[in-house]
Amino acid sequence: MEKRLKEVLDREEGNYILPFFWQHGEDGGRLREMMGAVYSTGIRAVCVESRPHPEFAGPGWWRDMDIIMDEARKRNMRVWVLDDAHFPSGYCNGLVEEQSVYAKRYLDHYTIDASGPGSGTSFFLSIDEGEELVGVVAARRKGRTAGEVQEPVDITHKVRGKVLYWDIPEGYWNITVIKSTFSGSGRKKYINTIDASSVRFFLDVVYESHLEHYGEDFGNTFAGFFSDEPELGNCLGEYGHNAAIGQPDMKLPWGEELFGMVKSFWGSGFAVRLAALWNQMGNLSPQSRYEYMNMVTDLYGGNFCGQIGEWCREHGVEYIGHVIEDNGTHARLGLGTGHYFKALWGQHMSGIDVVLQQIRPGYDKMDFYHIGGKGTYNGTFFHHGLAKMGASLGHLDPKKKGRTMCEVYGAYGWSEGLKLMKWLTDHMLVRGVNWFVPHAFTAAPFPDPDCPPHFYGWGNNPQFPWFSCLCHYMNRMSHLLNGGTHIAEIALLYTAETEWMGSCQPFEEIGMLLAENQIDYEVVPIGILETCEAADGKMRAGNEEFSVLIVPDCEWIPEELEQWIVYAVRNGLPVLFAGRRPGVMKSGWRQAESFSGWKEMHKDVQGMDTAAEQPEEEDGNLNYGYGDNTENLICIEGDGEKLLENLERFVDRDIRCDRKVPGLRYYHYKQDGGEFYMFFNEDPVMQVHSWVSVRGSGECQACWYNAFDNVLEPAVRNEKGEVELKLAPGQAAMLYLGTDTDLPQPRVYKIGRSLVLEKDWRISFRRYDEKDFGSSKKAGKLYNITAAEETEDFSGTLRYETDLEWNPDTDGELLEIDFGTVYETLEVWLNDEKASVRIAPPYCCALQNLRKGTNSLTVYVANTLVHKYRDSFSATMPIEGSGLLGPVTVQGYWK
Repeated sequence: MEKRLKEVLDREEGNYILPFFWQHGEDGGRLREMMGAVYSTGIRAVCVESRPHPEFAGPGWWRDMDIIMDEARKRNMRVWVLDDAHFPSGYCNGLVEEQSVYAKRYLDHYTIDASGPGSGTSFFLSIDEGEELVGVVAARRKGRTAGEVQEPVDITHKVRGKVLYWDIPEGYWNITVIKSTFSGSGRKKYINTIDASSVRFFLDVVYESHLEHYGEDFGNTFAGFFSDEPELGNCLGEYGHNAAIGQPDMKLPWGEELFGMVKSFWGSGFAVRLAALWNQMGNLSPQSRYEYMNMVTDLYGGNFCGQIGEWCREHGVEYIGHVIEDNGTHARLGLGTGHYFKALWGQHMSGIDVVLQQIRPGYDKMDFYHIGGKGTYNGTFFHHGLAKMGASLGHLDPKKKGRTMCEVYGAYGWSEGLKLMKWLTDHMLVRGVNWFVPHAFTAAPFPDPDCPPHFYGWGNNPQFPWFSCLCHYMNRMSHLLNGGTHIAEIALLYTAETEWMGSCQPFEEIGMLLAENQIDYEVVPIGILETCEAADGKMRAGNEEFSVLIVPDCEWIPEELEQWIVYAVRNGLPVLFAGRRPGVMKSGWRQAESFSGWKEMHKDVQGMDTAAEQPEEEDGNLNYGYGDNTENLICIEGDGEKLLENLERFVDRDIRCDRKVPGLRYYHYKQDGGEFYMFFNEDPVMQVHSWVSVRGSGECQACWYNAFDNVLEPAVRNEKGEVELKLAPGQAAMLYLGTDTDLPQPRVYKIGRSLVLEKDWRISFRRYDEKDFGSSKKAGKLYNITAAEETEDFSGTLRYETDLEWNPDTDGELLEIDFGTVYETLEVWLNDEKASVRIAPPYCCALQNLRKGTNSLTVYVANTLVHKYRDSFSATMPIEGSGLLGPVTVQGYWK
């Protein structure tokens, strides 16, 4: 049997969960109790979050950390530390003085209108204390629209002191005054994340102090550090999550290193190029923005993430975390870091987060309102972009070893129970996320209003007794989806660079089309493409091989990408432009040579020839020669069906369903001893029932691995070798294909008695803060508990009891029970023995050991705390009912 499959069946899976453990300075006994609660769930690590702690890296912090480390050593657990006093990372424990060498700097500008001709004219320049003049550029106005200019000229040399002396030529002119400043709307007392010495100061304050205290534990009990949403930080909320380069009034990231790069790359024309970042100067603006953003993201990737990651590697620990990815922020300034792949390249796992209701079942094709009900989320990005982007980085960067982490469940409100948590878990797993940071265990007194739900709540969370079922499921599934290779046919271009230059289609829109048609893909940035070898019609990146590159619709692509496409097409790789043929922006930038992360991969492919022929002008675009393989370069203008039709020419599909199932997602993962296919029905309403053909499965045995119950079950196949797939809404399944001889074989069952349990249910109540159930009462018909008078605020556990008359000889030696609608955890007992647990649909289980005569059936159902604690986070979520609603149907059978 395949090694990892045998390990999970033998309950020997590893740990892939490190939940946040919030600190507030609680006493040692409370901390030890909480560590025990974490351990009881099957989790074997914590990520200690300092955000609420009053003495981070001070005496109180080390006192509490000593207790946590002691408990971790005793329990063979691992400890990670969130690396700053509070969110986001980069605060440096409040030790950054304003206007110090470590403080954040900004590139600012203002514009002066001038009309000529004018002789002997001068202009007073507004340069305040602490600011420095960078350059002055004059450009002729093109028309009535401010910022649209032409004929730019650097007139910095005409400045003496703080006065510009310039004879104005004829016409209307804009004078752009460019300066550096400490004054901006970014967070105060934060380091400059693109400056190496600032990040080194951050390392000295936070990382070195933990090394001093726990150096002997580094690499063992002390696992590493977690950065939470560090940012470029040139602005905060005034642009929301849309701080894209080109905003005419936005201050930009700046620093001495960046200034040096600007002068080195742009030479004497650097001031004009900087002015083009805010103004519209024809093709000079998209080119300048592309090159500037590469400089900024190279510096962030190398100086922040790269420097910290290297420090951790040298000291035997790992560095993980995530940045803000929301609604395209992953490719923008402000709260973002400009380029997701560069920003996290130095880490040892890829990372994302899902909090604040950012993913909700059924909202993948539309915007929807987030907490507070004012602004909206881009449902397509969160459902079809976020996890795929994160997992792609995990697969493509060798140092990450195929690992992608997700901070998950946080700040959904008490309306989120185990059912939604499992849905979110499966949503992540089926896209390649295989490590998890659940949010959160809190040591604060119950109820802690800080971003619920909280898993333990000092015993007050009615669903906590079943939280371990979710954790064991998560660890088993993650164990199978680590250590191997993801299989996908499509490379989908990451669109940060094309967005910097102009209009473009976000990659997630193509991703949604592919996902709805069960075609898997990886998101690949330009810098990695430049390192990839193309040969024999294939492209190889990391351990993966692709048959097609898809470029989403865009106005421009950079020259470096065009040259690589020339090379790839000549070597037989199909390249599909999903829209217009873009223009090619000439640039001297080469990402594979400029960013240390890409250099790391580039070293193995130095000899490949990506040089393109001399471009020729045609219809306003630059066009290169593609040799004899022009049939492999296709521009597809129109709807998605045309793209799918063209993909059929080049892609040997991994799986095919016998009908349209747009809600079905799948993930193919190869281990040395077998192949795993995870399927997940994301549709909140529609069931999936399909026959699935799996490429290359003809000689293999097929079984379903049920990770929740940890059992292997035979798959049903038809005469064509197709596998029968049945999934309820929100249900996931793992198909295993191998050549093992000891796998269970399909069985034929004989159907027995059927009935519906409608009456004679006895119900008892136990509120979340009570130890015992009250006296039972007859319910008659099953009903929604929290829709009934006097129990509207009930949060806790319900016990349902009934008797079942059964004869195994005539009715069936086994029975399948479907409990219908349940809100929301379900535990089933038969004749005083625990038989099954379900935390999400379908609420079905098989029961055996039935007696002849009367059998007692007891069902426990727990709802969430939202009915008692109606928190503000839950105000924008539908609140589900409570209890067992049924109908409860019973089907007997014999093996």
